[in-house]
Amino acid sequence: HRDVEAVGLSKIDLLGIRALTVLAEAEHLVQRHYDPGFRQATIPPDDRRTADLLACAETIGVFQCESEGARRTLRQLRARTVRDLAVANAFFKPGPAMGGMAATFVRRYRGEEPVAYLHPSLAPILGNTHGVLLFQEQILRVARDIAGLTWEQADRLRRGMSHFGHQEMAELQAYFVAGCRRPPPEGPGLTAQQAETLWDQVLAFAGYGFNQGHATAYAEVSYRTAYMKTHWPAAFLCARLAERGGFHHPAVYMAEAGRLGLSVRPPHVNRSRRRFSLSWEGEQGILWMGLGQVRDLRLASIQAILEERRVKPFADLRDLVGRVALHSKEMTHLVQCGALDGLGTSRAAILAEADEIRQAGSGLQMTVDLARPRVTPEPAAQRLAWERQLLGQPVSVH
Repeated sequence: HRDVEAVGLSKIDLLGIRALTVLAEAEHLVQRHYDPGFRQATIPPDDRRTADLLACAETIGVFQCESEGARRTLRQLRARTVRDLAVANAFFKPGPAMGGMAATFVRRYRGEEPVAYLHPSLAPILGNTHGVLLFQEQILRVARDIAGLTWEQADRLRRGMSHFGHQEMAELQAYFVAGCRRPPPEGPGLTAQQAETLWDQVLAFAGYGFNQGHATAYAEVSYRTAYMKTHWPAAFLCARLAERGGFHHPAVYMAEAGRLGLSVRPPHVNRSRRRFSLSWEGEQGILWMGLGQVRDLRLASIQAILEERRVKPFADLRDLVGRVALHSKEMTHLVQCGALDGLGTSRAAILAEADEIRQAGSGLQMTVDLARPRVTPEPAAQRLAWERQLLGQPVSVH
């Protein structure tokens, strides 16, 4: 990329973010389960309930707002809008903190301290951020409008100290300070002390700032995800879990679903799709883990289960293996993870039946032995161990 810049060409970074896929999937689920006419474009920018969620930092699953530090920043700034989120995005980066203005900015943003400027000439540049350097664009404007640097010098300063040698940095500092001290109308007329202070602030911030356009675009995605979580938590968390990846381990999102009154269930041959899916039992939202999350279960087996299920639900294990060609390990794993819960008295009993089927070859002509001894149900600890091994985390056991 340095060669591209050296010959004067523009370099554009194109970012792919999973949050956009989560939003699209959540939108689809909302249309299917709640409101067929819903569109993301209709999300209002001033929704009170979404604002309350942001201000309280109840943002597990919300794009760019999930870490403890990010949530602490939302609470500090009492964020409620897209603009607040853009500011929080930038404020959470090291630049403002390294510039020594973090606490000052929080007080000013909350209206607890009046805005003050090192020099009146900085007001047009820092007015929107309460007198504090926050965005990369402000570094460029300070370097150009206040210090009189060239665009090339300003852009290199924006990137940080690592782009200069010691001698070059000393020369740039002298040029910066002299430019700030230029008397009006050629310059702003800062005192020597003000110019040195401004240099220290810019130097601490440079290389760590956030681009305002980038921060605002991300903030729009953050706000939309917060809106979806606020109004349709079942659809949103189902979409979040279906994508597998995220800032947190899936177990965290599953715990958040439980906190919000949703039920998370293990994969099931009669209820689950390949990925996480949403269904209802009365008013209770149910998030079903996908069959694709069962260890060692082949895609061909998943597709066969889904196709056969469209004909009629599976009655029991014998019905399943009679209609779907499962490997022995697949059959065992489906039973152990809970994918046949309710189709037998216990997972242990269904496993015993699986052993009989294996011993009898195909098992399709076997008759039920009414004298078969009763199998002791597996303890909760055993279900926990099976689910942790086969699904990555326990689901049916707290």
